[in-house]
Amino acid sequence: MNQRFPWIFASFGLVCSISLLSLGLSARAESPASSPAPAAEGTPAQPTAGEPQAELSPAARRLMGMFSPDISRTLAACLDKGGVNLAAGAQSNGSLLCANGDALPAIGYDSYISTISDLMAASVLLGFRSTMMGDRRVSPEMLVNILSMPQVKEVLRTRIATELSRRNIIPSDSPESSDLLTEQIIGRLLPTINSTNNLTDLTGSTEQYQQVVSSFCEAPGMSVPQVQQTLPGLSSVQLYAICVQESGAVEEAIQRTTNP
Repeated sequence: MNQRFPWIFASFGLVCSISLLSLGLSARAESPASSPAPAAEGTPAQPTAGEPQAELSPAARRLMGMFSPDISRTLAACLDKGGVNLAAGAQSNGSLLCANGDALPAIGYDSYISTISDLMAASVLLGFRSTMMGDRRVSPEMLVNILSMPQVKEVLRTRIATELSRRNIIPSDSPESSDLLTEQIIGRLLPTINSTNNLTDLTGSTEQYQQVVSSFCEAPGMSVPQVQQTLPGLSSVQLYAICVQESGAVEEAIQRTTNP
């Protein structure tokens, strides 16, 4: 089983969000006196499945050791089989179909979509929150406006779709699969911003954060429903955001973006 899957999803989501905010700020610039925004160039190269374990960063190693066996299997689904053919829909038993034709009866179609979408949306939102906290030009209202800009939404959609294919998460010859998962990820962004006090509460209270780390993030962790029974009020996106934050991936993504 490929053990690099959480880092693949989280690292791209973080870097993508940081660079997209730069794009949005540049598009909204109203005065030459404004401090220059970082150029929204292509996403820096991220670890790929074939790279040796020794080259992984501390955050990547930490994130790879997180989550329950079921979540780990879900995140790794079909990575060595050409990706998940979401366009084929759920099989007769509700399971996934890989691009090479293999069915994975142990992994549910709906569970796969929600798990991948939650983790990537959490990573994107952590990147947005980090940039908002570190750049005085970015207010919560501006963040919402930036995400509503057609050009930013289109860039986000394109970058996510491209990366999903490049990482063998989705087959490169199945744009329908890519579109389906991309829309699920994007559809989680604004609702989560609104429900977490403009991302202020994205990772919950200090007590909630610590409980999620010990009960969900650290392997062998609980399932999402189990954690939500003990900690009601936290969405699945928030749970994954806490894990990505705890791994140190946010700080590493910022360093990669500002010091390529």
